[in-house]
Amino acid sequence: METRLQRIFLSICLGTSVLLAAMPGAMAQQTLQIEPQIPRDPVVQDQLDDESFVIALRGGLLSLNDFGSSGMAAAQLGYHINEDFYVAFDYAKAKAGLTSFEKLSGAAPLLTDEQRNWQYYGAQLGYVLLPGEVFLTRNYAMNSALSVFVGGGNVDFAGDNVFAVQAGTQFRVYLTDWIAADLVLSDYVFETSVLAEQKSQHSLSLSLGVAVYF
Repeated sequence: METRLQRIFLSICLGTSVLLAAMPGAMAQQTLQIEPQIPRDPVVQDQLDDESFVIALRGGLLSLNDFGSSGMAAAQLGYHINEDFYVAFDYAKAKAGLTSFEKLSGAAPLLTDEQRNWQYYGAQLGYVLLPGEVFLTRNYAMNSALSVFVGGGNVDFAGDNVFAVQAGTQFRVYLTDWIAADLVLSDYVFETSVLAEQKSQHSLSLSLGVAVYF
């Protein structure tokens, strides 16, 4: 009787062992058969060309304090040292109008027509503060960059050639991988004695233009 019970017990243990050994394989087979059906939308990201030189042409307004605001044209040749820093050479020109004194008094002009030509040429160092994107629609965006810059150069105005400090900010939107739109706010600080008084003058400018990479 005991022998028979032992055989039954051994049979049960052997069957249980075989069943347990087969379960991981069956579970693995079931796991391998599960394939998630998740739709994936392709992501297309614009790649900017690796050209480091840029030429920019801009037009806007320049405030010359006592002479009011005048139209301004500017050109820039820049070189991007890396993703964060760049250097640029600037040229800008405008033509000053009449002062309030000249308009009200009707007196002889303080400056000749040639002396009213305002010109700036100099260099600047810029830092890309906020690279990012501008979303035109929910599904369409353009690369952009907000940068600050500071530099120095010379101002020719009213028969004088004086040193000037330039500082400002630039917002650039990349329309394609080689052309961008620029919005620039600058402040030119220089000494002037046009009205028989030596003083520092801040000439603010706001300009819009295009930049081409090559």
